Amino acid sequence: MKTFPTRPPPRNRLLIFARVPEHGRVKSRLARELGEERTLELYEAMLGDVLESIGTSSGDLEVEVLWTGSEQVSGTLLEHHFGDRPLARQAGGTLGDRLAVAFGERIFFHQAEKVIAIGTDDPSLTRDAVERAFLLLDGCDWVIGPAEDGGYYLIGCRAASYDSSVFRDIEWGTSEVLETTTSRVRETGSTLALLPHSRDIDIVEDLRTYSAELNPKSRIAEVLRDWGWF
Repeated sequence: MKTFPTRPPPRNRLLIFARVPEHGRVKSRLARELGEERTLELYEAMLGDVLESIGTSSGDLEVEVLWTGSEQVSGTLLEHHFGDRPLARQAGGTLGDRLAVAFGERIFFHQAEKVIAIGTDDPSLTRDAVERAFLLLDGCDWVIGPAEDGGYYLIGCRAASYDSSVFRDIEWGTSEVLETTTSRVRETGSTLALLPHSRDIDIVEDLRTYSAELNPKSRIAEVLRDWGWF
């Protein structure tokens, strides 16, 4: 009887939380300033830049996309935007619920030793930065990448230190997210490492600031050139 070799699941999981690009369903604050057509075009560029910069699974690191979108999202659309990366649909009401479910499933069911989650609001985030965050988890329980707006662009923990209360009762979308989350981590008795601050792209002012440091070959730079921004 033929046997098939098995391999243990990757020790490290990187979860990219992303919204499927759909008209009228992405970056609502930007859409109020740019309009829905331009906002969709920009978001597709941001998503593409993040996915290219982060790359795909390798060795002990599995890169997985956790997506959310309307009921009209098809498998073809998912493949178009996310390629052949492992996919799972986000589950839960608030962002805190979705993070808690995602971390819990990867730790308790997939036996991941370290889990890190990022979004798509900071297209400058690199694979090297993510790998440094995983290395920091060798010496501390949690790692967070603070955003200039009071939120964060990255959060992760070691399996042994995971506590879902870190994600509960957060006023998401406010300037208090980072402060509240770091307080929750410390309340659990865990150690915490903070990465350098970065800027999310949520409003036009963020985009103008970000554009000054753009990689000229990035998708966002191409979009902004087409708009005549530079």
